[in-house]
Amino acid sequence: MMKWTYLALLAAAALGDASLAHAAKSNSNGAEEIMRGDYAAAERLIERQRNLFAWDGDLVLNLAIVYRRTDRAEQARALYQKLMQMPDEEIDAGGKVTTTHTLARRGLADMDRVPSRPVTTAALLK
Repeated sequence: MMKWTYLALLAAAALGDASLAHAAKSNSNGAEEIMRGDYAAAERLIERQRNLFAWDGDLVLNLAIVYRRTDRAEQARALYQKLMQMPDEEIDAGGKVTTTHTLARRGLADMDRVPSRPVTTAALLK
């Protein structure tokens, strides 16, 4: 249950919800690093975790967020699409019930509306 709460909070944060701070309480999925804007550290952590848990939807979603925010839109899009191929799971997103597929669709739609967020070179080199 806790894993899905973190997934939901990260997804909500990616889509503009400030509730990501709650997800950082347990940092095994890159949430804390994403909140700090340290996308290079988030990517390293997520990749290590994906070596163990490739099927984990919150890792897929968080890596898509990292890719999006580091100007790798096509890679982000591929991960959102991959999430759509994974089993759809109901999750609690800050008191709202939603599904992983809904969050992936929102991520894809958001990419079509809003350009990638810039990231500093220093953050990429960490």
